[in-house]
Amino acid sequence: MLLACSLLASGAAAAVTELKVEVYDGPKECEDADKLKKGEHVSMHYTGTIDKDSAAGTPGKQFDSSRGRGKTFDFQLGAGRVIQGWDKGLEGLCVGAKAVLTIPPDMGYGARGAGGDIPGGAALSFDVEVVSHSDEGPPEPNLFKDLDTDKDAKLTQEEVLAFFKQQGKEELPEGLWEKEDKDKDGFISWEEFGGPKGKSKDEL
Repeated sequence: MLLACSLLASGAAAAVTELKVEVYDGPKECEDADKLKKGEHVSMHYTGTIDKDSAAGTPGKQFDSSRGRGKTFDFQLGAGRVIQGWDKGLEGLCVGAKAVLTIPPDMGYGARGAGGDIPGGAALSFDVEVVSHSDEGPPEPNLFKDLDTDKDAKLTQEEVLAFFKQQGKEELPEGLWEKEDKDKDGFISWEEFGGPKGKSKDEL
């Protein structure tokens, strides 16, 4: 019995050694313009579970889902912002496709795992849906506009410090003001500001 259990365990571990992508709904073939490409910004829905053949973790256990939050997961494909199994497995899928990605541990979270729900060595299964893709990402946030509370198109030290206090800091980061206030007039203008500020001063 012990030998049989050992063989079953080793068989399960060996069952998920490579990335598999199975489209079960939506288009399997499409024009190149509708295929996901490296570098594009994509919007996805997904549900992640421990794969049924995983040697670690509880097979079938769900650990995350964008569907439950009612909001897509948006990221740049191929930029290393998601696990390797996503970066490689999603490339070439068509917009509107629904697929299951079976991801071996070395293309997921490896020996370290992730949090309490994904142990080290777990193979993963993601039920994904390609919602949309674009060459351009979402518009750049306008942090300058948010910091400029008195709407005079320039930032004071007090306005910038108020932002950092919201982050739990009591002082400005060392050297930040000196770096940003390039003309040393005691204010940071939109032109001087080095953070996200939109595309035009007209947006203020």
